[in-house]
Amino acid sequence: MKGWASLKVVLPLLLVLPVGYRASTWLLRSDPKLKFDVETSQAGRELFMHEWTPNDPLAANGDGLGPVFNAASCAACHKQGSPGGGGPVENNVTVFTSVDKENHEANQGVVHANATEDDFRESLRNVSMTFPNTSQPALADLLPSGNKGCISPPRIGTVRGTDITQRNTPALFGADLIDAIPDRIIIANERKQRLKWGLSDSDTDDFPVGRAIRLSEKKVGKFGWKAHISSLSEFVRVACANELGLGNPFKAQPASLAKADYRPRGLDLTNEQCDQITAFVASLPHPKEVVPTSPEDAKKAVSGKKVFSSIGCADCHSPDLGEAKGIYSDLLLHRMGQSLVGGGTYGDPPPELPAFVEGGGPQPSEWRTPPLWGVADSAPYLHDGRAATLEDAIKLHGGQAKKSAERFAELSPEQHEELITFLNTLKAP
Repeated sequence: MKGWASLKVVLPLLLVLPVGYRASTWLLRSDPKLKFDVETSQAGRELFMHEWTPNDPLAANGDGLGPVFNAASCAACHKQGSPGGGGPVENNVTVFTSVDKENHEANQGVVHANATEDDFRESLRNVSMTFPNTSQPALADLLPSGNKGCISPPRIGTVRGTDITQRNTPALFGADLIDAIPDRIIIANERKQRLKWGLSDSDTDDFPVGRAIRLSEKKVGKFGWKAHISSLSEFVRVACANELGLGNPFKAQPASLAKADYRPRGLDLTNEQCDQITAFVASLPHPKEVVPTSPEDAKKAVSGKKVFSSIGCADCHSPDLGEAKGIYSDLLLHRMGQSLVGGGTYGDPPPELPAFVEGGGPQPSEWRTPPLWGVADSAPYLHDGRAATLEDAIKLHGGQAKKSAERFAELSPEQHEELITFLNTLKAP
């Protein structure tokens, strides 16, 4: 409705503008920051799809791809369904956190899977000499194996003070609506949860009480598995640097763990290019809740939506958040239990202002509630993609979501089928 109201204001203006004037192709968004024209969005799509190379001509002032990188294009990972979708486990990003024993400061970053030259190639051994000399470990090697009666440690052992985990590629559909959600709505949801559960603090596993991450300039985190990025524009710039090694005015390219003294000759992306990529991501279609054509399945989906709420899923996966209708997320951090611990914030720790901390940065067991819109088409699930199916993902919920997982296990076969039928209505565009 807000977009239609804006359109009614703009249309009369377009009638008096010269034909072909750039403003006549505005893509109207809820957030004034995300008003991009079609030309900008198309240029962003070309950059999103572009296969970058060392000394790439599109990176005139920098060294192009790398020297360390995870993929040669944005679309190489964001590809499920269409450009902008999620990615398979094979495209996971390996993240490390290492705490200095003397000053207790955390060093964190990415172990990149690829390098333009052997001298730059990173491996887990750059993090700790006890780790194997591999750049891209298999997810299975980082996870415990076995059943509850006999759990074996990960094949790649843990080192005291050091944490190696992975991040799965998220889908970007609807990112513009997330960007437009006012911080006050997320904070209000945080307070609402505290009130609902008797003023309980978020530092508990007993109740689903989430918390917002307060960043610099009193912004609230909305993007990333740890909710440590405040805007879509920032998310694009951080991803370009960390994933492709494309330094830009907001985020420098990462220094190779193997050759930290290397200095690029300049930036690879301009602010204009970053805005173009952001425009393309903002123009992606939004996920929809699609009612099954079969009357029987449609009835199951309606019942499944009630089951979803009754077992507590909607406590965190809120159906609506501001103008983001059908998002099924509160965008808050929730403690998910010891089995889903994972440190690191995909790059540098988020800067904080003392007056706006209220709990500080994300804890290892805390994860942003992932939006469920499009979940039917975005397997695998959880932060590292360890869950192949929706059933697996629900069963692995722990911490503040443990009671919901237990209630799911107690459902009758009919209720179980109804819930999954409902989740399968949340389609990617």
